[in-house]
Parts: sequence; structure tokens; C-alpha cells
Amino acid sequence: MLVHAAAGGIGSAAVQIAWALGASVYATASAERALDVLGLGATAVINYRAADFEAETLRLTGGAGADAVIDFIGGEYLARNLRSLAPGGRLVQVGILSGDADPAIPLDLLLHNHLRLIGTVMKSRTLDEKRAMVARFAAGALPRLAKGELRPVIDTVLPLDQVAEAHRRLERGGGFGKIILAP
Repeated sequence: MLVHAAAGGIGSAAVQIAWALGASVYATASAERALDVLGLGATAVINYRAADFEAETLRLTGGAGADAVIDFIGGEYLARNLRSLAPGGRLVQVGILSGDADPAIPLDLLLHNHLRLIGTVMKSRTLDEKRAMVARFAAGALPRLAKGELRPVIDTVLPLDQVAEAHRRLERGGGFGKIILAP
């Protein structure tokens, strides 16, 4: 599995969950965060600033490609993600941090390799869907959290009155894990 933005709050959780389920996890992160992400269970970390994640994923998988990609970036990553997948692979698009919500999709590749493109965001889900997701999380992840197999990754805890600073940190990036606002 290839996980983008692996040092972020959701990316760090994705790395841990994939590793706990037995996947070999390739992750993109900055060089400054590589050791942190390796500590979460990643097999290899690709410095997205210095290396081509598509070429590196193919190299790391012996040319086979990843079975799954989790992407928060979107935009020009879309075609590269699809080319990074093994035949029958799945791309789960979770966000659009690039700001480009209208990239070209190489349909020939999608069709020829029987790839699946799955888009998901929480805000568009119904309350019942969100409740079901919480129940699945409680059943699958909470026991692993209790055993220490998964751990929350918290970058910073700020008081609620510093919400503007929290937002600045989020926009600046470069942290490791979630930014928490404490009332």
C-alpha cells in the first residue's frame, strides 16, 4: 500500500492500520519526517520533495505496483497514483490538498488494468453512515489502541482560544500527527 501525506493526522493512522493488518506500507513524507513514519510501521518512506513517488513505488514493488493507494493530495497526483497501482488495484481519494479538483483521468489505464477509483469524504455522509463508521472503528480499532498496536499521533495540543494558531500550523504543514484544540 502507498500512503501519501503519511506524517499527517490521517496518513499516520492509515500507515499504522495498514501495517497492523499485515500490509507492506510505502509512504510519502518529507525527509524530516521519514524516521517518524518508519516508526509507525512503514516499510519505506519516499521523500516527496526529492523523489518521484511513482518511480519509487514501482521500484519498491519490483515493477508490480501497489495494491492500494490512499491519497489526500489529488490534482496531478491522480494519474501518477493510477500508474503506481498493480492491475486490479484501488486508489482511495480522501482529499484534495492540491486544490486541483479537476485533473485528467487516464481512462485507458483505468480500464485496461481494471483499477478502482474510490472517492470519500466525511462531510457528505449521512448521520447513519457516520454512526456505522464509528461503530466499525470501535470494533476494529479500539481494541488495537487498547493493546498499543495503534497509537494516536499528536503533534500539538493548543487551548481553544488559539484556534487561529492551530489553523496557521495546519496550513504550514510539516508537523507529525494531529493538532488538537483543548477547551
